[in-house]
Order: sequence, then structure tokens, then C-alpha cells
Amino acid sequence: MGSGGDEEDEEAEISNFSKQEKQISVIKSFKGATFRLKGATSRLRGATSRLKSPTSRLKGSTSRLKGSTSKLKGSTSKLKGSTSKLKGATSKLKGATSKLKGATSKLRGSTSKLKGSTSRLINLGLTQ
Repeated sequence: MGSGGDEEDEEAEISNFSKQEKQISVIKSFKGATFRLKGATSRLRGATSRLKSPTSRLKGSTSRLKGSTSKLKGSTSKLKGSTSKLKGATSKLKGATSKLKGATSKLRGSTSKLKGSTSRLINLGLTQ
């Protein structure tokens, strides 16, 4: 009966040793994961630190872009007004051009009549 008890103690010891090995393996694995996590956290802090300056510049650029957009809207509005005025002026110019054509035509007629009158006057002068 004594030998049976020794075997049980030995099996219990082996089982206990096996459990301890598993615990040690889990602890080592946990330590490795913790170490890698610390490294990743450190790299993340560095990246975050390096991002601060570009983020600040981006905010400034965005602010300037908003200002430029506002100015562009104002300029576009002024351009629309100017375009409208230009259309009106173009329309008036067309009307004036049309009147000028009519006047030019009348002037040609008058010039032609003047030539005829001048010619008759000259002929009268020569005959006298």
C-alpha cells in the first residue's frame, strides 16, 4: 500500500509541475505581449508628437483657404454685376451702331447730292 501512495504523490507532483510550467508559459507570453505593447505605445506617442506640427499647419492653411473662398465669392458676385452691366452696354452699343449705319447711309446720299450740286454750279460758272 505504501508504494501506491508514492505513485499518487509522484503523479500529483508531475501534475503540479505541469500546471506550473503552463503558468510560467502564460506569464512569459503576457510579459512579451506587455513589452510589445509598450513599444507600440512609445511609437504611437512619437508619431502623435510628429503629427502636431503638420496638423497645426493644416489648420492654418484651412483657415487661409476659408478666407480666400470668402474673397472669391465676393469677387464672383462683383463679376456677375459687371457682366450684367457689360451686357447692357453691349446692347446700347448695338443700337448706336445701327443708328450710325443709318446716318452713314444718309451722309452718302447727301454727299452724292452735294457733288451733283457742285458739278452743276461749276458748269453754270463755266457757261457764263
